[in-house]
Amino acid sequence: MRAYGHLHGVDESAASIVELQSIVIEADEAFLAALRDFAQYALDDMRRLGGRYDHVHFQDKCKVWRDSWPDIVLTKQNSNHPPEAV
Repeated sequence: MRAYGHLHGVDESAASIVELQSIVIEADEAFLAALRDFAQYALDDMRRLGGRYDHVHFQDKCKVWRDSWPDIVLTKQNSNHPPEAV
């Protein structure tokens, strides 16, 4: 598992992706519950689709989405290459 991200305020592109060493998430209970449900959705989707699974966006699947939350993208594990901008 590796984590990637974009700096806040920078246009997102493949060139702006940075690999993260650590992740800090400032959260309340509503966010953590929504994140739990999203992770379960992604796991179920990955198991159902197998090798056809690519990625899923938190903001697209979260029923209680708030604009103040970051979009989280869960992708399948690839080789040593960072993901394309999705």
